[in-house]
Amino acid sequence: MSKFFEAHPMLLFALEAGVALFLLIFIVVWTMGTAKKHPRPTRAPSEHPSRRPAQGDTQAPPQDQDSAPRP
Repeated sequence: MSKFFEAHPMLLFALEAGVALFLLIFIVVWTMGTAKKHPRPTRAPSEHPSRRPAQGDTQAPPQDQDSAPRP
């Protein structure tokens, strides 16, 4: 086997590059699949402290589709 690589030294580099490319694609696809299973919320729920009005603020934040109460 070593005589083969002595005759074709760049084949070893090509093989290593192919394995690295495969691993890169595998990791990207693996992480994309996990993101679809556990999506992050787009906004904080309406009961979250960050959604409450400030101490001196008398107006409530505008209600939009994301923060509207869900049935």
